[in-house]
Amino acid sequence: MKKIAFMIIILSFLLVACNSKWEYKTVKVLTTQNNSRTDTGAMKHSSIDINDENLNEYGKDGWELVSTYLEMETAYPNFGDKQYVTGIRTNVRPQLLVLIFKKKL
Repeated sequence: MKKIAFMIIILSFLLVACNSKWEYKTVKVLTTQNNSRTDTGAMKHSSIDINDENLNEYGKDGWELVSTYLEMETAYPNFGDKQYVTGIRTNVRPQLLVLIFKKKL
């Protein structure tokens, strides 16, 4: 009898979980520096600073962070002549961070 009651409880939780509808939100966080993609600005690094207070506000509003990804950019350093690229050929760095949140409707 206990096994049957336990199975009914598990099945009811699964049915509720399967019938849930979600709302999604994407938040884009830009780099803290605005570096040029060419000339000497291309050699500067980029970093992304996430504000904990903003994340806590999303959590208080019921949003759950489910995924993140970086959008990268390629910068082309050019040491002297704007006609062609010399020296290091490419420099890949983060351009922005995308945060994906969800919450139940």
